[in-house]
Amino acid sequence: MIPYRLLILFALISISTIALRAQDGVILGKVFLKDLEIKGAQIRLEPSGKNTLSDQEGNYLFSELETGIHVVHISYPGVISMRDSLALKVGETLIRNYHLEEDALFLHEMVVTGTRSQIRRHDSPVVISTVSSRVLEATQSLVISEGLNFTPGLRMENNCQNCGFNQLRMNGLDGAYSQILINSRPVFSALAGVYGLEMLPANMVDRIEVVRGGGSVLYGGNAIAGTVNIITKDPLFNSYEVGYNQAFTNFATPDRTLTFNAAVVSEDLNKGITLFGFNRERTPWDANGDGYSELTAIRNTTFGFDVFRNGSKHNKLKFGIYTTNEFRRGGNNFHLEPHQTDLAEQLEHRILNATISYEQGSKNLKHKFSLYGASQLVIRSSYYGSGGSVLVLGDSLTETDLLALNAYGQSDDLSSALGAQYNYAFNKKILITAGSEFQHNSVYDHMPGYERTIAQDVTSIGSYVQLEWNPITRLTFLIGGRYDLIWINGQYDLATALFSNSMFLNVPVPRLTALFRVNEAWKLRASVSQGYRAPQAFNEDLHLETVGGAVRFIQLSQDLKTERSNSATISLNFDRKVKSKQVSAVLEGFLTLLKNPFILSDQQEMSNGVAVITKRNGDGALVAGVNLELNMAFGSKLILQSGGTAQIAQYVVPELIWQPLNNSNPSLDVTTVEMLRIPNFYGYFSIVYNPTKKLSISCSGILTGSMLVAHVIDPDTEETVLKTTTPFFENNVKLAYNFTLQKDHTLQLFCGVQNLFNSYQNDFDSGALRDAGYVYGPSRPRTLFLGIKFGMK
Repeated sequence: MIPYRLLILFALISISTIALRAQDGVILGKVFLKDLEIKGAQIRLEPSGKNTLSDQEGNYLFSELETGIHVVHISYPGVISMRDSLALKVGETLIRNYHLEEDALFLHEMVVTGTRSQIRRHDSPVVISTVSSRVLEATQSLVISEGLNFTPGLRMENNCQNCGFNQLRMNGLDGAYSQILINSRPVFSALAGVYGLEMLPANMVDRIEVVRGGGSVLYGGNAIAGTVNIITKDPLFNSYEVGYNQAFTNFATPDRTLTFNAAVVSEDLNKGITLFGFNRERTPWDANGDGYSELTAIRNTTFGFDVFRNGSKHNKLKFGIYTTNEFRRGGNNFHLEPHQTDLAEQLEHRILNATISYEQGSKNLKHKFSLYGASQLVIRSSYYGSGGSVLVLGDSLTETDLLALNAYGQSDDLSSALGAQYNYAFNKKILITAGSEFQHNSVYDHMPGYERTIAQDVTSIGSYVQLEWNPITRLTFLIGGRYDLIWINGQYDLATALFSNSMFLNVPVPRLTALFRVNEAWKLRASVSQGYRAPQAFNEDLHLETVGGAVRFIQLSQDLKTERSNSATISLNFDRKVKSKQVSAVLEGFLTLLKNPFILSDQQEMSNGVAVITKRNGDGALVAGVNLELNMAFGSKLILQSGGTAQIAQYVVPELIWQPLNNSNPSLDVTTVEMLRIPNFYGYFSIVYNPTKKLSISCSGILTGSMLVAHVIDPDTEETVLKTTTPFFENNVKLAYNFTLQKDHTLQLFCGVQNLFNSYQNDFDSGALRDAGYVYGPSRPRTLFLGIKFGMK
């Protein structure tokens, strides 16, 4: 029998618990945008850490809340985040409806690249431009490389007529001067950089953050021209989308793409997963009717996912992985094996990328500690050759056939990064960021037929510290420094030239940035920084191209020195929002001085018929110019984004590009003061007009000014001349119409034309002996596209 007194005690405890429960508070309401309920708005309650999403009618509910002060945080893509402080009494039910304001220009979105910590974009001490998923969709950018043209100071260029090698130029400087990050991790390796930006699908991207100017303090020496951070999609709410795009190059040659995205989030928002997939098949295209392709054949399959889990309100674990399998080929006779053709450049890439991170914050939000690791493995099978033939029974192998058969190669590349970072908010005026990062890159590139082997290991340990100081409300300083320890061990074998590169470097890198808020609308920013490039093989060194039917390699000069840079930027920023109208403008001047710049020159042909270009140091160079960005939004009905760059890029003294073999007459030398392949002006625009909620009309364009390019005009002597190109102006149009099938399911039909007026290079080299590097201007001719998307959001 249970004692009588124990029963009474149990009853009293139960009644007390019920009474206390009855005193628990409730906060509920609706979330609106333009008087329309928002589904999927994220509402977070502090200090309890509770999360919820608004339902289809915009409703949200928090129950069983303790009395006291509760801070409501509301966020949703494309709106200005909201914060509201509420005092909850015992047993009270508070009803709060929130009307959010649209942020069509994403000025209030959180960014991380400029300071390595989350901050609203318009408050960042460093100017940060973003390429949003909306811009990628409006411009029908299927891969990341196509979308990078739509931000100031950036330009994608095609460097090979055969294989489609492309690179990003930032403030005029070529690809090796920019640091490419994936979710803030520097594992975009040298080998991946040759074709990687055209491999990554746009549908995996939430946004691309761009910081122009030196960022070497936070991300390493290569961030001389700037940093591009590819941010993949996080799961915000349950959704899925399947898309199909059918394009026709020059209105005839097919280019088919299939995409899918999905996201699943738990009800408490403490765990979720996003998945993305991409499959593309493009038929090669011949621009001038000589039987050799100007656009490569491509088959690409990419798949990946990102997951997160919040262990509590103060920590977060994230893991992501993606894999890419891509085949590309240029040349002729695509029905034959590469070694049987007159000319072929063929690449097969298998890429595996994985990242993991853990973040832990303190209860008072003063401390934040993060650990992360990332790794990328690239395996490349290649063929670069010409002069092959179809052999039948009884034929004998010629020397040309043997060379063609031995033009296959194999490359392996492993890039890894491990790091730790600590943020300490001393008070509202001082934030300290410190960390250390271990990076390792191992490349093995073997071409037995051409007797070329590159085996290179680069290991670095970089430690950095940054002080963000707000002495007064209007003024913010960023004072930072980095110290890198670098070990390089390389073996470079080109048959006629064999040398090793074993060295240890220790490089200090400083940065100083200031932000002055003139008033609510005007901001003035200035920055000075340093950077460096170590004497090693970079992206373009691992790319091969054919000239005159022969393969052309890049070799490193045996006395190659470290390249150093000093950079300065100053910018004036105007942001104003009046009701639903937004205006944002940035005027930015930049200056970069290069000491011992790397230069490709002295092209010569070796005894085995292979051409060699030497990478050597120049005396110095100067790159200076102005970036202008102007964005306007009239609600979500009309959005204009535009930008342009005017600049000069010159060597300190004339640099030798080519001279005849055993020449004693300097008048025959080809020299230049002007740096090659840098237009004097380039820019872009994008206009999105939504006359109704269902119809969207997009118009975009890319302007490329004239520039100086090198052209090998004699395959036997490698004679090179310099030509000034004509300007190009691409125009793109797109129409999209959405059908609402159910309240949360949408079917979209779209169509359009890229490069509407066919502004395209018209003097390509022809035949198997062509100079494949003589290619410039837009990456595609006039192209028709149409497609369909179906999904739930």
